[in-house]
Amino acid sequence: MTERTFVHPGAGRAVGLAFLLELLVAPARAAGWLVAAPDPQVVPGQRFEVVLIGPGDDAGQWPQRLPARIELPGSATQIALELVAIGPPGAGSGQRRYFAQWPGEILGVVSLVLPEQSGARLLLEARAVAPSPGGSGQEVADAATDPGGQAVAERMPGVEAIAPKAVLPAGSDPVAPTAISFHEPMYFLVGGRDPVSARFQFSFKYRIFDDHGVVAENVPIVRGLYFGFTQTSLWDLESNSKPFRDSSFRPTLFYSWRLSDPGDRGWLGLSLGYEHESNGKEDTPSRSIDTLFVRAEGRYVLPDGRTWIGIAPKLWTYLDREDNPDIARYRGYGELGLRIGRDDGLMLSSLIRRGTSGKTGVQLDLSYPLRTSVFSGVGTFVHLQAFRGYGETLLEYDLERRTQVRVGVSLVR
Repeated sequence: MTERTFVHPGAGRAVGLAFLLELLVAPARAAGWLVAAPDPQVVPGQRFEVVLIGPGDDAGQWPQRLPARIELPGSATQIALELVAIGPPGAGSGQRRYFAQWPGEILGVVSLVLPEQSGARLLLEARAVAPSPGGSGQEVADAATDPGGQAVAERMPGVEAIAPKAVLPAGSDPVAPTAISFHEPMYFLVGGRDPVSARFQFSFKYRIFDDHGVVAENVPIVRGLYFGFTQTSLWDLESNSKPFRDSSFRPTLFYSWRLSDPGDRGWLGLSLGYEHESNGKEDTPSRSIDTLFVRAEGRYVLPDGRTWIGIAPKLWTYLDREDNPDIARYRGYGELGLRIGRDDGLMLSSLIRRGTSGKTGVQLDLSYPLRTSVFSGVGTFVHLQAFRGYGETLLEYDLERRTQVRVGVSLVR
């Protein structure tokens, strides 16, 4: 997609820059709210921060997540995003900090708007390289994500940060623009042997109760309830009729909550729920299981501030396995997910299962970004996958496969 840059027309360079700086530094006030930016410039593809200030006791009523949108000048185009609170509101400060990830393809001067606060509007300038006296533009761009938290505004005379710069770790969950968001990796890969096949996966999750709905406002605990769905299929590309060897359908109902602040150097999340897995067939080729599971996910950001290590153990117990009563011998009662890499670079993931009889299945995924999208959390990645062992499909849970290597693209990794 071609990048779009917006500038102020009809003004001289010096006058225009001075006027722009004044607008960017000045916060916007609407309906008793004040919204400001510690740094008037944002870097495409990176996280940015805003500060909300409210009168009296209203500050304590701010939600954990706040809907917002980016409006492009001279166009009806609007990009939805969601601001996520950083820690609790400051005691007696009347303000709270929020962050989000700026879309990678939006450049120039645009407006950040809070739809629920009529007229709340803030001008921000998005550019990939910001000038810095005595230094290269790349140095300033790097400083925008400095793990030490030093803001660009701190090195610009006349621009004062209204609050400390947040330290936001790489690997934080993507900000979902709506109740529907990404669940597990989505990819389409080709390769393997005996026979050559395509493997693809589609996955999403849906937050059942909106943060600002009647139910969630009266019973806040329901905000963590999700419905998820994942389909994984193996498509035989070598046989004459090119049939699907097997497909696995996994609807899931689960509750998820974060156990630590996303602004910390590392964080821990926990999910608890019910999952049904079936290949959708009848009689002899039918396979299905029902499980109750608990899954933890922890991430730790390395000192460079961009590379992170993740671990995601998952344990389950079987409620029903009539179609395959011995599946625990091959799949066991748990799996371990490991991940290391950068959101803007190379990422290596692994998934390991071990059955009660010692049978194992191991999957390795290596991916690298080719481009990013306007919507946070989605992109295009070149993807290499290798699988060896038992359980590549639910139908063949008790058959061992030699190493299968496939390559393709992924949209979510």
